[in-house]
Amino acid sequence: MLKLTDIDFNAVWQETFGWNTDDKSGRKFDDQAESDFWVKLAPHYTEEYNLNHDTPLIAQRLHQLLGSGHSILEIGCGSGNFTALMARYSKSILGLDFSPAMLTVLQQRLLAEGIGNVQTHTGKWEDFTTDAAFDYIVSVNSLYRIRDMAAALHKMNAYSRRGFIIVRTIQRPFFYRLYRNCGLDCAECLDYQLLPLLLWQQGIQADVEFLNYTKDRSFNDLETVVQEMRNDLGSEVFTSQRDKLLSALEQQAAPVSDGYTVSQPRTTVIISVKK
Repeated sequence: MLKLTDIDFNAVWQETFGWNTDDKSGRKFDDQAESDFWVKLAPHYTEEYNLNHDTPLIAQRLHQLLGSGHSILEIGCGSGNFTALMARYSKSILGLDFSPAMLTVLQQRLLAEGIGNVQTHTGKWEDFTTDAAFDYIVSVNSLYRIRDMAAALHKMNAYSRRGFIIVRTIQRPFFYRLYRNCGLDCAECLDYQLLPLLLWQQGIQADVEFLNYTKDRSFNDLETVVQEMRNDLGSEVFTSQRDKLLSALEQQAAPVSDGYTVSQPRTTVIISVKK
């Protein structure tokens, strides 16, 4: 009989997220493709992909967990959407990111906002080494390219004096809840389920909590909505369920002068370790 303790969750991680496949094309596996992607996105990332625009709950919870006056290492700081907020109540922050383009935007932002307690370092968490120790380590949606997740988590535990926090917004289609209400399955990323198991398997006591909120999106016309649903579900499934889906959408979409505004539930998971 298979026991929970017999399962190698690191192997499950690698299998689930494609590390054992022969095809290693795409951003996750190709450093140059990843770097090029962020060069294009960096100038408008803060404006268009800032979680703080969706909800203040994540930043508020981070502050509650971190307290004030501590040193922080942030893995995948990007353009600083959370860095700039944490800097207000932290002693110091080292922002680590793979993308020089994103760090350039962050440095410009720090200068513009007069933030002087943040330093940056270019590189991957897997390769990062230092003699310094940090009170806390924080990662917000930044661990998606790591193959050996067990080692990455062990390292976070070793480099932090007080603990660490991993924030994962569950990667689901925007219309995920609408699809499920219509009895339809759709893809979602299950990394948030494996991360606590990997920690617990190492004997690291991790707490898990879910922050639920709504995200609003605007669509120019119904055809734009239809195309997104077709891409999510596949043409055959969408066509067979079109009437049910559009009926459900009609109950949730608010017409505006230039199209539709739709609100859908979203969930962010906070995995925290306190020493």
